[in-house]
Amino acid sequence: MKVDVKIAGASYSEVPAVLLPLKNGGRARFCEVSDTTAEASDVALGKRFYTSEGELVVGTAELSQGADTRKKITLIQKEHQNLTVSCNHPDLSSQTDLEGNTIYATEYQDALDISLKADADYYAGKITINGAEQESTGSNRQNAFASVSISNGMVVSATDAIPIPTVPFTDVSLTLTGQGTQWLMGYLLATTKQSPETPKIGGALLAGNDSDKGILFLVEGEQRYAGCQVELTTGTGITDSAELSYEKDTDLGVTMMGKISDALYAYLKESAESKTEVTLTIKVVG
Repeated sequence: MKVDVKIAGASYSEVPAVLLPLKNGGRARFCEVSDTTAEASDVALGKRFYTSEGELVVGTAELSQGADTRKKITLIQKEHQNLTVSCNHPDLSSQTDLEGNTIYATEYQDALDISLKADADYYAGKITINGAEQESTGSNRQNAFASVSISNGMVVSATDAIPIPTVPFTDVSLTLTGQGTQWLMGYLLATTKQSPETPKIGGALLAGNDSDKGILFLVEGEQRYAGCQVELTTGTGITDSAELSYEKDTDLGVTMMGKISDALYAYLKESAESKTEVTLTIKVVG
């Protein structure tokens, strides 16, 4: 659209655009676009245009003539593992979107083979389709495979890779003080004394129900502690055994978690609720 402009005190009528020299060479073109009426749904998918507000927008319209009728598959990679997809001939065509994800397309195929391979020091996550975890098979925990039906717009990704625990967990004696309940998380006891200082345990969290009672030891730092069989003994003489396994939680960080007996759970729960002090020895037995 042509407009009247004023530059450095001089007026100009019916100007279609203004060209300004750039510092590093070349020119920038500025023009009035307030008469633009197109919307994203009017412009071909992937094509860019400026709105009447000067905003750069990507079109979303599927063209009615010569439209791309292929089924589209978006592949979103996750750290420390690699996803690949394949199907029978003809091969999938691909391109990269603005977020760096790979978009595959196919006209004829109905099924898709998905492979997930973790880095050397990680276990593979689980393959997901549109956010839903898929049943998969693999020769070991570092690989996963799945075959699924193709649907247009499907998103293939995976849950996070899991670091392989490598550091031995060692014997430790704790003095814990009850902190009450932590809303939905469970019953918390904080460490007030520890010997030796490693592995550094910030506290214990009790969680579970009538048939499945568990304990999570909150381990400070980023050590990948290997799973182990332990003997748990309280200062009051309660003895229990548990199989502790490594887990890294988004909210809690590194934990060693396992199931415990009703007796030990009830004792620690009462101590958490009454905010009293208890002693607990963790001895690795296997």
